[in-house]
Amino acid sequence: MAFFNELYSFLMQHKKETTVALSCLVILLALAIVAHIIQKNIKSKPVIYVEVTQPVQKEMMESISATGTIAAEKQTTLASKIPGKIKSILIQEGQEVGANQKLIQLESKELELQTEIAESAHRSAASAIDEENYKRHKALYEEGVITKSEFDKIEAEYKAAKADKDRLEKTVQLQEEQKASSEITAPFTALTAQILVHEGEVIAAGQPLAELVSMDTVNVEVPIASQNIEKIQKGMEAHVTVDSSSETFRGTLETISPVADPMSRTFDTKIKIDNKNRILKPGMFAKVSLIVQRRPKALTLPKTALIKKEDLPGKWIYTIKNKKAHLQQIQTGLESKENVEVTSPLDLTETVVTAGQSELYEGASVSIVSPSHVTH
Repeated sequence: MAFFNELYSFLMQHKKETTVALSCLVILLALAIVAHIIQKNIKSKPVIYVEVTQPVQKEMMESISATGTIAAEKQTTLASKIPGKIKSILIQEGQEVGANQKLIQLESKELELQTEIAESAHRSAASAIDEENYKRHKALYEEGVITKSEFDKIEAEYKAAKADKDRLEKTVQLQEEQKASSEITAPFTALTAQILVHEGEVIAAGQPLAELVSMDTVNVEVPIASQNIEKIQKGMEAHVTVDSSSETFRGTLETISPVADPMSRTFDTKIKIDNKNRILKPGMFAKVSLIVQRRPKALTLPKTALIKKEDLPGKWIYTIKNKKAHLQQIQTGLESKENVEVTSPLDLTETVVTAGQSELYEGASVSIVSPSHVTH
């Protein structure tokens, strides 16, 4: 009891110093409690699971996408120069024909007779020309043996006979040409697309008889929008696909129209494609990619690695170092459907997050897992 009385007397004597000491003690205790709470919260933040990749060097291309129509490089409709009757059709639809091969034969007996008559008349006219008689009378006239009127008569007869021979010679040529026209031949190697007449049918001059198409090489007719016309030039590589085949066909841009279509405001172009296997058919709908730029060793990342920060402009990625996430801005170039070219410095060994970025922040602890365990 005496101890507590003495302690109370001491505190009363040093009241001011005791108050300050107690205040400091309370402040220190409060700071210790706050520090403990902060440390506890930091330690309680969970590890974030992410999926990662590394930059890859591979070819990247910039292309212009368009649609077009397959067209035969050569296509023609055969017609007869003369009227007549179909004697025989020597081909079938779908059959391949060679250049100058006979396809359709018209009745030609009457033409043959007319040609024979013209040739006979021509021979008679030729025999009527007495070249020696003309030369002899010309010499006599020059020597003054015969009069001018006598020579003029001989000369007129000679010239008339010669003119008749020349006329009949042209008639023979015309008959031979008409006779040759009774045979309808292929102008080039092609496929028979359609036969438009029947045997025994009487046709008029110029009437369509058959359609031929050459398909070893085809063109893709593609309209290009005006905003892209400055990006393309002749010789550019093109990739073409059609719904009926899984194959991608490679072609070359052959022609570019110098003027725009007044209705669509597009420029007509043609892409030439080797079609030896004849998979591509005229009239098919085609999807086209014109290769504008090609970079064979571009540094690339999947587009899933890109993130956008509302408070930061540009494009960003998270890289992982020592199991910590670090935000990094990058510059990009060419893009494909799944990948993007990185033009700013980025090491090939860099570890880049491709999934799980929604929970990341600078310095976050991460754990790399397979895609099936990624949290988004």
